[in-house]
Amino acid sequence: MDDSILKAIGNTPLVAIKRLNPNPHVLILAKIEYVNPGGSIKDRPALAMIEDGEKSGALTRDKIVIEATSGNTGIGLAMVCAIKGYRLLLAMSEAVSVERRKILAARGAEIMLTPGHLGTDGAIEEVYRIVRENPDQYFMTDQYNNPANWKSHYSGTAEEIIRQTDGKISAFVAAIGTTGTLMGVGRRLREYDPAIKIIGVEPYLGHKIQGLKNLKEAYRPGIFDKRIIDEIINIEDEEAFEMTRRLGREEGLFVGMSSGAAMVIAAKKAAEMTDGTLVVIFPDSGERYLSTSLFAEKKKADVYLFNTMTRSKEPLEPIVAGKVSIYSCGPTADSRLNIEACRRFVFSDVLCRYLTFRGYAVRHIMNITDFDDKT
Repeated sequence: MDDSILKAIGNTPLVAIKRLNPNPHVLILAKIEYVNPGGSIKDRPALAMIEDGEKSGALTRDKIVIEATSGNTGIGLAMVCAIKGYRLLLAMSEAVSVERRKILAARGAEIMLTPGHLGTDGAIEEVYRIVRENPDQYFMTDQYNNPANWKSHYSGTAEEIIRQTDGKISAFVAAIGTTGTLMGVGRRLREYDPAIKIIGVEPYLGHKIQGLKNLKEAYRPGIFDKRIIDEIINIEDEEAFEMTRRLGREEGLFVGMSSGAAMVIAAKKAAEMTDGTLVVIFPDSGERYLSTSLFAEKKKADVYLFNTMTRSKEPLEPIVAGKVSIYSCGPTADSRLNIEACRRFVFSDVLCRYLTFRGYAVRHIMNITDFDDKT
């Protein structure tokens, strides 16, 4: 008998992918991380970062644990902090799924939402601001820069993979988020056998895959070391979403968006290989995305806009459901209004009124610049 649910973290199964495997000569094994007690791979670094803080003395009973998260790390921290008796404050984008917020609240975490259009980076900046202003009040786990993140995968996830495959592994695929999994597993596998290919999966700019990062548009994690990775491959959102749905239908694996993204690339790499074993990480379950468009039935868009760049009518698809932000380039304070500017202002106003009428929460921002000889 274990004295804590924390003992159940790790030792997750490797499951063979069969129907979605394009190459019968290659064995694709998925590491199913949603069987962790907190429901995702982030249970591993969550426990490691808290225990590292305790050992170093940086985390004491009078401090509040604080972190910026897209959901899974926060859920892992909420579980660990509930068991160990720490207060937890989490900053997260309002764009994350409702399920994650509810799970966090159920585990006693305090949640601070940041603007959806800023993504996880907005949450990171808010946490840094709070800690900067109150350094003695908080313990920041800082998953993007904390070596305990990748070390939890170096000594845990990677060792499990080596043991479960009897050391017979040709390639490893994982999606890019905090990069902790790639850095930790990649380091250990490289030490074990330098011939093993380490492949990162990165979404394109402006993506909507929750939990993943494009390193060109987002805060680059301090723990990231590009020398660990052999190749980074980009993935389209819809490719990832469709593969996620197919994993449920054809493999019986009800997984999240990042698992679908990783599986797309795993299948492509397996098709290129002559033989061998490829291991891919499935970080969490699909239950955390039921409120998103991932598993929603396709329905006809109720609002269309004319895109002047593509010269085509396109459906309005807000980043956050039910909310729209509109930016208008306003006048300069020293110039007279002209007909072009007035036409733009009137159109912006009509658009705001129409979207409000259709039930959207509208935020309209207009800049007014004061030009002078010092500008």
